[in-house]
Amino acid sequence: MILKKADATAFLAAVALVAERPYVTFPLVHSIGDIRKAVEGKREIRFSEHPNGVTLGCYQFMDSSTFDSPEALECRGIAFGRDGRVISRPLHKFFNMGEKAWLSPSELLRRDDIAWIHDKLDGSMIATAEVDGSLAIRSKKSFDNEVTRLALDILKHSPELQSFCEVVMVSGMTAVFEITHPEAQIVVRQDRPRLRLLHVRDNQTGEYVLLDESNDVHGWIRDFGVDCVKRHEAGLATLLEELEFLKDAEGYVVQFKNGDMCKIKCPWYLRMHKSVTFLRERDIARLALNEELDDVKGSLSEVGIDLSAVEGVERSLKERLLGIMDEVDAICSDGADLDRKSFAIKNSKHPLFGLAMAKYQGKEPGVSDWYGNNRLKTDYSLKVLGGDALKEALEG
Repeated sequence: MILKKADATAFLAAVALVAERPYVTFPLVHSIGDIRKAVEGKREIRFSEHPNGVTLGCYQFMDSSTFDSPEALECRGIAFGRDGRVISRPLHKFFNMGEKAWLSPSELLRRDDIAWIHDKLDGSMIATAEVDGSLAIRSKKSFDNEVTRLALDILKHSPELQSFCEVVMVSGMTAVFEITHPEAQIVVRQDRPRLRLLHVRDNQTGEYVLLDESNDVHGWIRDFGVDCVKRHEAGLATLLEELEFLKDAEGYVVQFKNGDMCKIKCPWYLRMHKSVTFLRERDIARLALNEELDDVKGSLSEVGIDLSAVEGVERSLKERLLGIMDEVDAICSDGADLDRKSFAIKNSKHPLFGLAMAKYQGKEPGVSDWYGNNRLKTDYSLKVLGGDALKEALEG
């Protein structure tokens, strides 16, 4: 069969789109080496050891090249015990509608492998972990912060939910929740504390086990009366048509049968979150620093804005942060044989002294926070990345 020129062009475009798709198979992970080796060289992905002996693998900042492998997609808080064994596997990194070519509204509407669509809750991720044989509760990057303490308080008053978490843990899986709480409100008003189940993952295979209707977890959810995120009966086309009218909510998550997901955030939420209010160079850098730039990318792509300038700022920020990390590492390496007092005397006048001292004491230096407070205004101007078309798109 001979293809006409138009057919051939369409075919090649389809092949290119498929080739650009992210990995949607999840890597088999037995130990930390399975992940660490695969992301070697990605200095934005850090493996930090916590006081409880757990090592968390998580990106500290990112650009469009960070998540280019199945293992990199897992570095959104995957956790390993003292023996290196995987003990907690929360949700993999997934993207917004419009952020990638294969996630455009038209491409999503063509897909026939949607398992379900559920609410995108405006809260914080909470996941279970097995630490030294006992149940622990953690967020993406911490075992001890505001949201973990709020989640533990909910569990303390819900023995059934705690029992569910323990059963999941001993079965070699991770229960992933979203906590919404009046004391940890982001945008959407929260009238009461809730800890809702998003998913359950197998720690080693990464399988999202709720996709298997025969899995025992479904029975445990019923037996323990677990509060789950709301799923929608309406199809994607209907929900997209109604998206612009959605208020007091963040949006939806589309779950595909292969386990991959896609976030869809409503215009009301994006405006309230102020993530697309303006696009000056410094604003883009700040959004990237605060891990909010992916929301902006999806929205701008959807209205036809060229992302090249946005991603240029993102790349330059990554290089600046890596440069600071290298300088801190060099300071600590040079002073590795010094005692604490001598190290402080030698480096006290260095601009990066605070970061270097934190690393010297075995803590994770807060490079992103330091940069935001000390260098952001100097390195990035208030130049607008776009003209009238951009302004019109952002105004709605």
